Amino acid sequence: MNLALKEQRSGASAGIIDLDRLDSNVHFVQKQLGDGYQLRLVTKSLPSLDLLKYMMVKVQTNRLMVFSESFLAEILSNLNPDSLDILLGTPLPVDAFIRLVAYNGWNTINWLIDTNERLNQYLYYAQQEHIRIKINLEIDVGLHRGGFEITKDFAEAVEIIKQNSQYLELTGLMGYDGHVPYVPFYINKERSIRKTFVHVQELYDQFVDELKKHYDAKAMSTMTFNSGGSHTYFYYSDYKSATPVNDIAVGSGFLAPKQFSDLIELGHQPALFLSAPVLKKIESSKLPHAEKLSALVNIWDPNLKTSYFMLGGGWPGELVGPMGLKRNHWWDENDLGYTNQLPNQSILSGSDENTLNVSDFIFYHPWEGDGMLCFKKLVLYRQNSIVGEWDTYKGGN
Repeated sequence: MNLALKEQRSGASAGIIDLDRLDSNVHFVQKQLGDGYQLRLVTKSLPSLDLLKYMMVKVQTNRLMVFSESFLAEILSNLNPDSLDILLGTPLPVDAFIRLVAYNGWNTINWLIDTNERLNQYLYYAQQEHIRIKINLEIDVGLHRGGFEITKDFAEAVEIIKQNSQYLELTGLMGYDGHVPYVPFYINKERSIRKTFVHVQELYDQFVDELKKHYDAKAMSTMTFNSGGSHTYFYYSDYKSATPVNDIAVGSGFLAPKQFSDLIELGHQPALFLSAPVLKKIESSKLPHAEKLSALVNIWDPNLKTSYFMLGGGWPGELVGPMGLKRNHWWDENDLGYTNQLPNQSILSGSDENTLNVSDFIFYHPWEGDGMLCFKKLVLYRQNSIVGEWDTYKGGN
């Protein structure tokens, strides 16, 4: 990868997607998940329209989960919304909804609602404007991040939708299970996780059972019951007959960023990297304000002897290559623990045995997929060559 970048992208920092690894992760997810569920792409973890278009073809899905007003606006403006099944991953304030109504295709979106108060706000606007809104209800299946927690409030919301069917249409439920992998105080981790996962399905079932009191089987058969995520999608393959969930959301699993090390242990491959070329190499590292102590420091830790200053850097990720480098905490640390004295020229250190030189590239494994937003362009890498570029997401949060 270093050689390919030096030949074709010399002197420029870049986000890089390894397409071979991305394709491998797609195959892995599909194999783990099987045929029993619809797969939905989580756009906040794949923040590039070019990447999304590639993934929709590769995964053979038109289902997206979108979290921000601006990214939703970009999707509506650049993709054909009539060909998409979009579910919000977070409720949006009614003011944001009103702004988005100006875009073609807004009425194809499943708008997430978490409270009766918000539902009534959407209903009031629909009545004033004589429009019909697709509603997906957020339910709390143990994460406690919001959504309907008790069936009484949930049933009230369902009745509000039914009684105002000329303005509102219920299209399904969303119950995120993001808490499942983080069971505290476990003795047997895997057993505790699976027990929590089963409890999620039991809670989900309670809401679906309540829904059956209001809708017949034909209406229920067209609804989307969404859950899952990159940390939990693989548990669903053994649970098809015992869960109401029919729609699984996955995003980060396709890129396997650093925060998803459990997926790498499972078999995913890191497919996204952040890179910067070496701008300067200083063989005898000196410390500001302590030049006379530099020799002692270098003896104490020979891996601080040579300094490498990058073009940019400070990327949100873990240093992964080349081997033999480390953060220089004499330069790099302050009260916040992450901002260095030269944030436009991040510093790394190594021993004088390291063969890294000016113009060679240094690579980071980003903590999250949105680390790619450090760059306007993504470099595409396949079979040891640079094969193209993709744009990253242009909007804000």
